[in-house]
This record gives sequence, C-alpha cells and structure tokens, in this order.
Amino acid sequence: MEKINIVVCSNDTEYKVALKNKLVDENFAIIGYSDIEPNAKVRIQGFVPDIVTFLVDSYDINPQFTDFIEDMNLSSIGAVPVILTDKVTVDIVNMAAQAGVKQVLDIAMDGKDFCDTMSILVAKERKFNSDSTAEKKTRSTVYGFFSGKGGVGKTTIAANVAVELATRGKKTLLIDLDLQFGDADMALDLTPSETIVDLARDGNGVSIDNLTTCCTSHPSGLSLLASPPSPELAEYVSSQSVRSIIDVARNYFEYVLIDCGCALTDPVITAIESADIIFTVNDVNILSLKRAKVCLNVIQQLNQKDKARLIINKNIKKNNVTIEDFENLLGIPAYSVISSDFKTVNSSLNNGQPVTTYKPRSPIAKDIVALVDKMVLEREGKLESPKKSRRLAK
Repeated sequence: MEKINIVVCSNDTEYKVALKNKLVDENFAIIGYSDIEPNAKVRIQGFVPDIVTFLVDSYDINPQFTDFIEDMNLSSIGAVPVILTDKVTVDIVNMAAQAGVKQVLDIAMDGKDFCDTMSILVAKERKFNSDSTAEKKTRSTVYGFFSGKGGVGKTTIAANVAVELATRGKKTLLIDLDLQFGDADMALDLTPSETIVDLARDGNGVSIDNLTTCCTSHPSGLSLLASPPSPELAEYVSSQSVRSIIDVARNYFEYVLIDCGCALTDPVITAIESADIIFTVNDVNILSLKRAKVCLNVIQQLNQKDKARLIINKNIKKNNVTIEDFENLLGIPAYSVISSDFKTVNSSLNNGQPVTTYKPRSPIAKDIVALVDKMVLEREGKLESPKKSRRLAK
C-alpha cells in the first residue's frame, strides 16, 4: 500500500499528540506540522500531503475558520481536508462541508477507526485524481547537511550533490546556512549579488519571486542562496526567516539542500526540524566519532532521529577508526561512503568546478554520483532495500 502522508494543522499541542497516537497503521506518516495562521497555506502546500487534519476546539469552528480552509484550495494538490474536534454537531458538519472539508471527526475516536476512515477517503481522492486530467504536484524533498565538526567536507559534498542533481535536470536549490563563514559560493565559483540576508530583510516577506531574485545561478542550472557576505550580518537571519524560505522553496524546487553550519544556532535547529532527511557528515577519526555521537543525541532530543542518515567522508582503507565504529556507536548504517581524495577535491575547488565534471572518473566523483543515484531512487520510491544499498562506495 502506498504511504499516506499527513500534515497536522493546529495550535494545540495536546491535540497534535493525540493525533500522532492514533496512527496505529504503519502506512500513515506525519510529514509536517503547521500552526493555524496566515502563512499556513504556503507551508501546507509545500508538503503536498494526502491529508490535512485541522485540530481545533468546536467553539473555534466558525465561518472565518472554514473560509480559512476553503482559501487553501487543498484539492488543487490532491489533499483531503479533515477536521477533528471535541464536539461534532450538525451545524459544524454543514459549515465544514461548504468549505470542502471531507470529514468532521471526534478527536477522541479510536485510532484504528481513524486510519480506516482516512484510508477510504484517500483511496477515493486518488481514484478521482487518476480519472481526471489534473496531476497531483510532486512533493519536494529537503535535505540538511550537518556536522558538529568543521573540516569534514560537508560543504564540498552538499555543493557537489546539488550540482549533480541540477545537471540531471532536477530543479535544485542549495541554501548556505553557515551564516557566519559559509563558502558554498566560492566552492561553486560564483559571485552573488544578493544573499540570504537580502531575502530575510525584504519588507515584503518571503515569496518565490524575491527568493529566486536573491539566488545566484550556476551553469548547471542550480540555484544558490548564498550566506551573508560578512559574519555580523548573520543576526538578520532569524528562525522564522529560515522556516519561511524552506516553506516557499518547497513549492518551487524538487530538491532543497541546506548546508548547515557546525554551530547549533536557532536557524540551524529550524532547518533540522524542517528537513525531510538529515545527512550527518563525518570523516574517519576519533574526534569526528565523538562529535557524531553528540550531534545525533541533539537530533534525537529534537525528535528528528528517524530522519538521520550517516555519510562517511574521506574514507581510507587502513584506519584505526572504522565505518563499523560509527555504525555501532550511532546505531544507524552508513548511507554513503565517500573516498578520500584531497588532491582532486583541492584542485576542483581551486578551479571552481565540481569533482563530477572536473575528474568524472575519479573514485570520489563516482561516489558522489552513487550518492545522488541513491537519493533520487529513494525519493521516487524505487530503492530496493536499505540493506542491499547500505554501502555505496568502498
């Protein structure tokens, strides 16, 4: 059965927890949360869910609230709007139906009954969409590249992966969120005229128009939202700015890659929480192993451990610290292993070219291509088995 993705829209934490506990069927997954506020439409549509659940008290369900739902036009992305509340009345059901809400349910209903009801609703919606000429929008995927230690090659991997995706015709955005010392622009030999600071300080807010205006284009077709030109400007980029940028980007780009800084600032934490996949990048030494454990603990405290994927960079055959040491300590398998090739990487950076085009036959270039292959297959649901594809490069 195809996975059923849910976005939860509510201002009540208890309601959010109650809904999460109802998902007794493993075919259901909560892919995002949103408060009930004006910017919710952009955020929800960016996730492209199958179901949007609005969890509110019955006394808050009024014409203004149902107009709020109707204005989202969720049917345009093939999503089913559902209200869960503490008291279901005929007036509420009728009001909700006029706004296009498919079901109004009691928040206290049994988990199995909830999943069964949602399965029926989604099956009908999918059949309707397959019978109509309209195509459901494909959900974007947001990847965060994170490490608690500098010098592990996080930016190099993120930039090379981004260019490789763009070269394949994928609409890709790379966000440099190392707000004080980011250098993704240098790695790609680009000179940005505007950066993330200009976007964050735009009085008109974040829209796809001013997002693309502040991006710098790479010859591959990649869009780069560069870091601030000076460290002191980092303070102008808030957590809310980062969240808004990601929400807007989801509606336009297939792949959104975020090169996070090593410091756990509020914007970086927001990026980690907003990402679909978090790549923890590590090189093979004892210090990196220690930092990797600390980083994973932080990710776990943020309730994001299920998103974590391990990338081992600068791998060499003979080393006192092994890939298995990382896997055993962290409790997750290596998603990708990148060969150590300082000479090729250094030359490619000095020439402003990604390794995949600078030396496409080099081991590191082949490892980057294999990583991108795996990301694309996973996103398209064509990855055979995590066990079969655990190690991409040796």
